[in-house]
Amino acid sequence: MKRWRVASLAAAVALVLSGCGGTGGGDSSRSNGGKGELLVWVDNTRMPAAQQYEKAHPDVRMRIVTIPPDAGYVPTKISLANRTRSGWPDVVFLANPAETATLASEKFGYAAPLDDLVPKAVRDGFTPGSLDTCTFGGKTYCLRNDIAPTVLWYDAKLMKRYGYQVPETWAEYQQIGLKAAAEHPGTIVGAVNGKYGAGIYFGSSGCPTRDTLSLTEVHIDLGRPECTRVADLLQPLARRKAVTTVVPIDPGFAKFGKGDRILMLPAPAWFGDFMFAPAFKVPQGRIAAAPMPTWPGESKPYAGQVGGGAFLVSSHAGERTRQAADLVRWMTTDVNLQAKQPTYPAFTAAANKWGEAKSKDPYYASDPMPALTAAANTLRPGFGAVRFEADWQSSFNDTFVKAVDSGGNLRDSLGSWQDKLEAAAKTGGYTVG
Repeated sequence: MKRWRVASLAAAVALVLSGCGGTGGGDSSRSNGGKGELLVWVDNTRMPAAQQYEKAHPDVRMRIVTIPPDAGYVPTKISLANRTRSGWPDVVFLANPAETATLASEKFGYAAPLDDLVPKAVRDGFTPGSLDTCTFGGKTYCLRNDIAPTVLWYDAKLMKRYGYQVPETWAEYQQIGLKAAAEHPGTIVGAVNGKYGAGIYFGSSGCPTRDTLSLTEVHIDLGRPECTRVADLLQPLARRKAVTTVVPIDPGFAKFGKGDRILMLPAPAWFGDFMFAPAFKVPQGRIAAAPMPTWPGESKPYAGQVGGGAFLVSSHAGERTRQAADLVRWMTTDVNLQAKQPTYPAFTAAANKWGEAKSKDPYYASDPMPALTAAANTLRPGFGAVRFEADWQSSFNDTFVKAVDSGGNLRDSLGSWQDKLEAAAKTGGYTVG
């Protein structure tokens, strides 16, 4: 989605919030009328699964509505339901899990805690760390459908042709990037823009850009070594044009793939199926995955996060609450269902089953599952769901990415990013620590 559209939706949500005050509790009898029908909002991808559940449970009256995956859509619609005090969906799918922070907030009062609705044994079956974005103040407000751990994608053919080894540390990654820039001008080893820079590099490093302590407290400190080391890593690569500020989902990024210029690309798991072949036009048998490189002073690599989805249950569901929770549990944990979905399942058993087909996919130069599984199990803690998600991305572009494009000092840009993040967090109702 274009940045202006995300920002305008966020502004609309903020406007509604400022004018409507608290909604906590609500009148569940006006959601869908007593027991009534279970109102479910899902995107097109999740629609067949919801219909499958409906068919298997004829005793549950359901109305399934397709919603767009656009950022800000669900919070805007829920805020309107809060104003009219009716029309809340009993279950909603979020294409952007960060919006859980908005829907669980006191002003919205929409998301119901799931701790008493979904057994701990079930919640423990999710990939470690995958429910962190759902958890505030010790309460779990959503279940993740899928996750997007980052790995180091690379072109095995180019690596062999150039005589390079896949890096295991970020220092080695930097050295190869600079060597490739000198020996093969135009070759890139990464992309730095919006969530594809902030979530991949700063997220994997553990830089506290959005460390949620609760629904009202967030920790932001870009002066920490976990942040400055990212700037130091990217500074020489940016000067040699070994990293690009072109957004990977922009059609213009395809020129790198078509021109055999993507040597390496730290990116989320879903890039394997949905970007390299269809968007970047990289031929079969070339792309492989390795674990993210290890940061200095650490003994293992950590993954960042860019994407994934989540399911929420409404606090207004009333007598339908148990039915809503059962649907959410099934949608996120049924192994046979999840094994067929397009992206990496958050539920561990389903991810193992899903990986069986991925391991045999002839598109890849080698089995990508060892790297994907390792990444899923090493999500860097501290990357929370926040109500200033759009500003988190835009402020990164307005400071750090601007410095990359202008040849400026990347360390110095962190101070400006810090100021913008703090302002955005306070506008979102957070106390910044």
